[in-house]
Amino acid sequence: MENNNRILVVDDERINLENISHILRQEGYEVTAVDDGISAVKKIKKEHFDLVITDLKMADVDGIQVMETTKDRLPDAEVIVVTGYATITQAVEIMANGAFYFLAKPIKLEELLSLVRKALEKSSLKNEIIRLKQQLDGNKGTSQFIGRNPAILKLKGTIIQIAQLHSNVIITGETGTGKELVARLIHELGPRTHKRFLPINCAALSEELVLNELFGHEKDAFSGAGRSRKGLLESADGGIILFDEIGEMPLTAQVKILRVLQEKKILRVGGNQEIDVDVRILATTNLDLEKEMGAGRFRKDLYYRLNVISLHIPPLRERRDDIPLLIRHFLAKYPGIDEQVKSITPEALELIQGYSFPGNVRELENSIEYAVAICNDTLITPADLPIEIRRPSVDGSRTTSLEGRAPNLEMTEREHILSVLNSVDGNKTKAAKLLGIDRVSLWRKLKKFEKE
Repeated sequence: MENNNRILVVDDERINLENISHILRQEGYEVTAVDDGISAVKKIKKEHFDLVITDLKMADVDGIQVMETTKDRLPDAEVIVVTGYATITQAVEIMANGAFYFLAKPIKLEELLSLVRKALEKSSLKNEIIRLKQQLDGNKGTSQFIGRNPAILKLKGTIIQIAQLHSNVIITGETGTGKELVARLIHELGPRTHKRFLPINCAALSEELVLNELFGHEKDAFSGAGRSRKGLLESADGGIILFDEIGEMPLTAQVKILRVLQEKKILRVGGNQEIDVDVRILATTNLDLEKEMGAGRFRKDLYYRLNVISLHIPPLRERRDDIPLLIRHFLAKYPGIDEQVKSITPEALELIQGYSFPGNVRELENSIEYAVAICNDTLITPADLPIEIRRPSVDGSRTTSLEGRAPNLEMTEREHILSVLNSVDGNKTKAAKLLGIDRVSLWRKLKKFEKE
């Protein structure tokens, strides 16, 4: 008889350890046996067990500490405490603290096996409840990721599965496909949801920022360091860190992050004592990291450490059947004044579905927000759409986004930007948001227009 239940047996008396392990293996259980509490705690922190059977009296780390570690790291597992020094008061106290049962030595075979079966039934029931809850929560959470395209449905299922793990993940996809949204879903649906989710812009990481901001510093580590300070990695302990566009991370920073992934430890600037950090690492990129490795811009060892699980988000042009769903979602998000904009005309929808959307879902969202802002009716018409969607390019195909437009379309870009700016009464912040660019980029373009 075989089953998938994993049992950890802890006892510093070798003969008891061997006897219990032998009996359980004969019943088909997968057994790990250790003869001290320190080894047990290390195993519990690294591996999953459905049941822990531990001796109470042990040197250094006793059965109470083993039970506390189990309840902290494996909350769905059960614990049976075994001892030759049983008292009623002690038994009541230990069970009140979370033990499934308190078993006195010498151990009776039938009693032990009966307790093991009952404990594993309880653990299995708890796991099923957790699984069903996660499935319900997962389906609810992934509804934020709009789409019914087969590739998107498959991606949603994968997100629910890997959210429960602690493995590192690389999320790939073009700009605007929703990579950070996927990362946030992994956080929200996983066991670290109550801990911090920390996105870090890798393009902004210089060597100085890596050392000080990510790792923190000790008091007097440098001039002006009047007190010690935790770095971002330490502050996210127990949670998830997202390295956004990790392909932009400088090589000097890559070396520092690699050590964190390998050792799970950090060293503050000016410090000499390593600090344990428990963080799950997610990374996004719109670059081909294999090409970046070949060009010497990305470390191979870091890539293989990060790429335990890989998720790819398809561009919008490969999932055009999702466009009507996305439009409906964005219309609900940006309903306009007095919620007057209700839908979109077939002609406008046809133009949108014929456009290539190099900026992907983000560009579609900006386009709908723009259309709602200038629409004076309950329906969005072609005239309400951004000019690059309704005007074909010279070769007859749809135009590309503002940043990717060819030089012979500069006048069209100018017309579009000025039109958006006029629609928001000259508010540059609102205009930049509608255009999908930052305020500084908009300011530069306007300065350029003034010189022409």
